[in-house]
Amino acid sequence: MGSRFVSAVAFYGPKTGALREALAGVQALIAEHVGDDFRPYTLDQVHATLIALNGVRDPQTGAIVNEYLLAHAGVRREMDLPRVMDILVRATPLRVRIGGFRPGQEIPFTSRGQHLAERTFSVQDKAFVLVGWPADSLAGAGRPLDDLRREMNAANVLHRYHVHATDVDNDLHLVVGHHAGAPADALARATAAVRDKLAADPVDLTIGLADVKIVAADSHTLAPPLYVGDVPAAEAALLALIS
Repeated sequence: MGSRFVSAVAFYGPKTGALREALAGVQALIAEHVGDDFRPYTLDQVHATLIALNGVRDPQTGAIVNEYLLAHAGVRREMDLPRVMDILVRATPLRVRIGGFRPGQEIPFTSRGQHLAERTFSVQDKAFVLVGWPADSLAGAGRPLDDLRREMNAANVLHRYHVHATDVDNDLHLVVGHHAGAPADALARATAAVRDKLAADPVDLTIGLADVKIVAADSHTLAPPLYVGDVPAAEAALLALIS
């Protein structure tokens, strides 16, 4: 598989307004409880991946095929990058919310079998992860983020977490940093503090087309970037990055 990471992401780059304030507040709470074991992302680096576009070259045809379609389904079909761009353009604007949930509160759905209060912020391996959801989904009106990712199948792109046809991923993930072996009690305190903050003060955001970028890097953290471009991005530029 290829080592280059290429993704369509939201909110990569400079942050302003409610998003910047929320991210800075979350990182400050983590640092308060985790101390020197906290390895924060820069605010510019924090992003939400909409769809990964990692590709590998088919040795038989020379075409660039989607890494996850090949890995999960064994399918070698050339990615239709212009169609990817068209899907991204039509998917915006997308309203999302992070926070607003407390344990025991009635919720419209669960996320990976967990209450939304738990999924809003958690430590996953060594990563500190925020999760939000489309406002329409919270109002009981469909799963627009999962629909976006599933529509990418028509462009020969498979979402990383759509391993099976019935898999659903309507979550918007933002990693805000990692820890370097912090004690479990410190991680638990940080998790509780961030969840309480977001339950009381949720963040409402709108992902517009200008907020969506194509980013390429040699690290899954997307830092440092090798390329940051607007949508729609030129097919030739993407092929050069992927291959």
